[in-house]
Amino acid sequence: MKRLILIFALLFTVLTYAQKKGAIVGKLTDKEANNEPLAFANVLIKGTITGTTSDYDGLYALENLDPGTYTLVFSFVGYETQEVNVDVIADKVTEVNVAMGASAAALDEIVITTTTRRESEVALLLEQKKAVEIKQSIGADELSRKGVSDAAAAVAKISGVSKQEGSGNVYVRGLGDRYLNTTFNGLSLPSNDVNKKNIDLNLFSSDVIENISVSKAYSTNFYGDFAAGNVNITSKA
Repeated sequence: MKRLILIFALLFTVLTYAQKKGAIVGKLTDKEANNEPLAFANVLIKGTITGTTSDYDGLYALENLDPGTYTLVFSFVGYETQEVNVDVIADKVTEVNVAMGASAAALDEIVITTTTRRESEVALLLEQKKAVEIKQSIGADELSRKGVSDAAAAVAKISGVSKQEGSGNVYVRGLGDRYLNTTFNGLSLPSNDVNKKNIDLNLFSSDVIENISVSKAYSTNFYGDFAAGNVNITSKA
């Protein structure tokens, strides 16, 4: 008899405990699409990690909740986040339906553009790899690191190019002024000396140089008097 009473007492305790739980259910709809069901929206109890997502029909359910007041946070990408206070009652199911609309700060189309930094060694190496002509380049980053002050000293850092001490004369594969061309941003430069074909590279400070390239083989974009090489100075924007 005592055992039977104990069993009834335990069952009563379990049933009483079970009745103390409540639940929240509801449906989420999309105001931007004639209140069609909104699937995969997030439903979270604020301040906790308890939550769920709506299904294909926009339905959601939060079960086994202790009685009390909760704040539900409804969110979806590009939609305005909504917060709703809900009272959960023991052994009751509370229904909360929410129509969600686009956020005032909804994401617009994002266009990502990239520009190559032609001052860096990596960018120049990639450019050389894709180039249709044979050329070597040195950028502003390397010029700064090596303490180069002008264009004449810069080209001397490129293999196969040498510079005459005390002047801006450079030699490509041992050939000098009359066999070279100098361009600035791809355009031919007149000489500052009537006795020379090319402009003095000492005139170009490294402060204005983005990169310098030396082409040692003929390309269709070079002038007809190309012989040993073409030195092109690209200025900083």
